[in-house]
Amino acid sequence: MINDKTLAWLLEDNNPAVKYRTQTELLGESADNTEAKEWIFGALPENWHETKGLWYTYYITALAECGMKSSDIAPEHLQKAFDGFDSVFDCNCGDFMLLRALVKLGFGNNETVRRTIEKSGEYILLDGGFLCLHRLNKMKYTPKSCYKANLHALLLAAECKKHKIDCPFTDRLTEYFWNHNIFYRTDDKNTLVLNARPGWRTVDTFYPFEVMRVGLQNVVESFAVLGFGNDERLNPAWDMLNTCKDESGKTLLGGTLTKSYLPKERVGKPGKWVTLYSLLAEKERLNNAF
Repeated sequence: MINDKTLAWLLEDNNPAVKYRTQTELLGESADNTEAKEWIFGALPENWHETKGLWYTYYITALAECGMKSSDIAPEHLQKAFDGFDSVFDCNCGDFMLLRALVKLGFGNNETVRRTIEKSGEYILLDGGFLCLHRLNKMKYTPKSCYKANLHALLLAAECKKHKIDCPFTDRLTEYFWNHNIFYRTDDKNTLVLNARPGWRTVDTFYPFEVMRVGLQNVVESFAVLGFGNDERLNPAWDMLNTCKDESGKTLLGGTLTKSYLPKERVGKPGKWVTLYSLLAEKERLNNAF
């Protein structure tokens, strides 16, 4: 059960995107996204679509995170993304992040997106993960995969599941994470693969995600979407997530970007985005309980 005060808080007007996604995804209601659309487009630079590199990916991700759909964005503003994948898919964290955003926006049936997802299965390494192809092609041996790329591939796999899109690497990638107890090195199960200062680790409620890190709530939600919400191997992650909540069930924001692609929230205080993802994870867990 969702705490009534927490639900009312998520439905407040000061974050129309969280309000909209709470209505549509958490509560399963019909809702208009006009306020969310005005809010996020008002926060982005007017010429966001002219940006190059990672910030182009971040801005598209911002639109996807705010519940926008393909019809909300001028087609020419996304053409650079499709042209890029038509040219090369490098299996890097940014590529997976952008591909996931496009699927979330509703482009799962786009020919370029569909072909890129299908072809991604050809690049799985022996450990079940991925590594930037521009690095892999220079090596004379088969290396270990990149944990950062794998995190964003995990988010993509979960998004594909939500949209009923076949993802060719889901099984092997989830096995990769189980072999790592999700977060830890295989040669030292007490050491995080991606260690950093508190708040910026994968075991912290960091948001919004970026190429270098994905927060705990998004990792747990992804596994829950993929049907592992009640798997005992996920229990330690659930326990960690539960320790990040206050008495009303709101999730505290553990860390955030110094320069964020979404309007910022205060670290150490209840965060609406991390709370929403925590509740979405719990919803998936309950839906798959029987």
